[in-house]
Amino acid sequence: MSYRYESLRSVARGTNALPSVRDTEYEGDVTCNPHIAVDSLSRALTEAGNAFASMLRRVKDPDRPAIGVWTVGETAAHAAHSPKYFLEAAQGTTELAALDDVADHNAEFLSNDPERDPRVLANRFENNELALTTYTGTLDGDPAVEVFDGVVVPMSTLLAVELGEVLVHGYDIAGASGLNWPIAAEHAALTVGGLLPILPHVIDPAKAAGFDARFAFRIRGGIEATFVFDNGVLQIEEAGTEPVDCHLSVDPATYLLLSFDRINPTIPTLQGKIVAWGRRPWLAFKVASQFKTI
Repeated sequence: MSYRYESLRSVARGTNALPSVRDTEYEGDVTCNPHIAVDSLSRALTEAGNAFASMLRRVKDPDRPAIGVWTVGETAAHAAHSPKYFLEAAQGTTELAALDDVADHNAEFLSNDPERDPRVLANRFENNELALTTYTGTLDGDPAVEVFDGVVVPMSTLLAVELGEVLVHGYDIAGASGLNWPIAAEHAALTVGGLLPILPHVIDPAKAAGFDARFAFRIRGGIEATFVFDNGVLQIEEAGTEPVDCHLSVDPATYLLLSFDRINPTIPTLQGKIVAWGRRPWLAFKVASQFKTI
């Protein structure tokens, strides 16, 4: 069974609140309700967003390499546009990107928008982020939205995806620019917990083929759940319901960066930020590789 989210059409309030094109409830392979409140994520997004814009205004060279083929300026342009995309996705007013086409979608946007000035992009980001959090404040509960083409998740997950964008791309830009970017454990824990409903959609079937395992997954200071991998399919269940192959306890900021392929697990493991035990503890190091990077 799946836990239920009210239709967005039934909860939008006020004349300016546009309903989603999806009149549906969330029906993913997640029987564990992470109980991540929309207002908690919105508040964290405001806090992290303010820090992101402030950091961006201190960037001196937008042409430095940041992540992959993107420069600092390109990464900032992408991050500044991200809340606009997610707002329009929530409202049902944009053409949604397919998960497998997100990279092409991002590349097309960057090719069509030449703005790379960090201060201009900081202002753009603030305006777009404020519009998203303001819209979120018009909603009751945690309604279902279609965040990518065919991917229906609760509104809290949409906000968690955007919060992850801010935290991880802040890490990219600050690292390339020699600036400080501490990731608050609370923000990281909210992000990881809020992302649970999208995880079954981002399993890589080729990489996960033949991978069968049960994990007791705990984010320190955050969610606990059981991840069940079954030959390319992931289900997420309540913690403690069945025996598991591996227990995994992780620091939230460490896991966030690890899941976005920003860090190697070796040093955090030696520091005790990633701890695995159980009858098959070595499987812990295979979890991140089962997912697509979007």
